[in-house]
Amino acid sequence: MSRVKGNYIKNHRMANKGKLFEKEVILSNTAYKNSGIALIQKISTPWNVVRQGKKIVSAFPEEKSTLDFRGTVKGGMSVSFDCKETVNENGLPLRNIEPHQIEYMRMAIAMGETSFILCYMKKLNKRFLIQGNIVVDHWDRWQENKGKRGFNYIPKELMTEVKSGKGIILDYLKGLDKI
Repeated sequence: MSRVKGNYIKNHRMANKGKLFEKEVILSNTAYKNSGIALIQKISTPWNVVRQGKKIVSAFPEEKSTLDFRGTVKGGMSVSFDCKETVNENGLPLRNIEPHQIEYMRMAIAMGETSFILCYMKKLNKRFLIQGNIVVDHWDRWQENKGKRGFNYIPKELMTEVKSGKGIILDYLKGLDKI
């Protein structure tokens, strides 16, 4: 349901898209922290709020964000990742990723950071880890071949399935063994 609020339309169906998956990731991050495995936190995006008196009339992000999560795995590995959700059964549509996220991943990888995307495929009810270099390579190929069939998503076959383990709801760090 969409509702006009101030000068913008708020789509309530899209407002909570991915929130359950993100909560699973946050619970996993808490378990990693409590087990001494990793310290990974959600990065808040700073917002500019426009007011008329006490009333908020609009709000928008100050700048393009990095990825939603950043942290360190025990031993010093720096990680950054974002969570994406799709109903596509074949893979992750690249339109679900923002250009600034690709640029951040590209720079993070160049600096030696382990960067990736966690993807929840709703119809399959499965979660996957996609290595950052695969994301960036597919993005670049998509940009070079805009409009051509078959270049607009990252195939499921290139993803590593994430399952629970060691008492962690989504043991996605286990998937980093393949990176």
